[in-house]
Amino acid sequence: MEPVLRLQKVKHQYNQRTVLDIPELTLFRGSIIGLAGPNGSGKSTLLRILSLVEKCSSGTIYFENKAVMPFDAEYRHLLTFLPQEPYLLKRTVFDNIAYGLKVRGIEKGLRASVAQALELVGFPSSFADRQWYELSGGEAQRVALAARLALKPACLLLDEPTVSVDLESALTIHQAILSARQEWGTTLVISSHHQSWLNEVCDRIIYLYKGRLLDCSYKNVLLGPWEKFSDELSVMTMTDGQNLYAGRAPNRESSGVMIPQLMRRDSSPPSKNEKMISGLVTGVFVDKHPGIFCIHVACGDQQFQVNIAEEDFLKEGIFPNQQVPLLYRPTDIIWLS
Repeated sequence: MEPVLRLQKVKHQYNQRTVLDIPELTLFRGSIIGLAGPNGSGKSTLLRILSLVEKCSSGTIYFENKAVMPFDAEYRHLLTFLPQEPYLLKRTVFDNIAYGLKVRGIEKGLRASVAQALELVGFPSSFADRQWYELSGGEAQRVALAARLALKPACLLLDEPTVSVDLESALTIHQAILSARQEWGTTLVISSHHQSWLNEVCDRIIYLYKGRLLDCSYKNVLLGPWEKFSDELSVMTMTDGQNLYAGRAPNRESSGVMIPQLMRRDSSPPSKNEKMISGLVTGVFVDKHPGIFCIHVACGDQQFQVNIAEEDFLKEGIFPNQQVPLLYRPTDIIWLS
């Protein structure tokens, strides 16, 4: 696969506090990358650096194997960023979508380009005559996305694109994003708290924690709060009253854990070194890897991801709204600092 974006030894600081520390990250052409993690983990900062709208404190950004600088006009139209709360010009929808094209010297066929972009986000061409103040929040978000799609970018970076829109707009935005890859081979980087959607559409999901990347396509990250249970164990009580156990935190900076794997098992009791929790199946997905199913299980307000072989899935007949037991070993849980 051909790399389109690469970060090398990138660090970023605000007021002498490190908010991003990425030794190496490569994004391949035409891939869909999901960014997950708690608020303040560095997702928005990473998107701004990748899209060349913010300068990192140190490190190098490569686009198509060429070192590039922030705000470089030669590449800015190829790397397009849609922030969580996009700004619209106080003009018509047409002027908002056509603005980026005009800045780049594209005057021919503006009407057709705007109409195509509007169609991708579910609006008729006549919508171009609407004024900016006539738009609802969901409509404004779709117009802002259309303005980016009109540029046919090589890489489209989106920060929580559906966080504050209605269901119809969210579904339309999802489809428009996927159409960009299908139509132009656009590389997509999407920050979202909608874990199930990321699992469904992304080729890879990267979890950010305190500015560091954790490749956690098959991991479960829990932030706590954790308390001392014994000399050997810490405990987190979930909202449904169940306790989740981990080994003692190595230091005071350790506030979250990563569970490498949770396993389904029958109703027989766990062994001496194992613990068991139970939860409700909220979704079942076919994994990107052949022969694997991904099950989402809710235990109180915690969401877990469990991978199960196809033969076991078919044998056990797992379905949404089913209560299932999950097995884990506290000693396998990894503390994050």
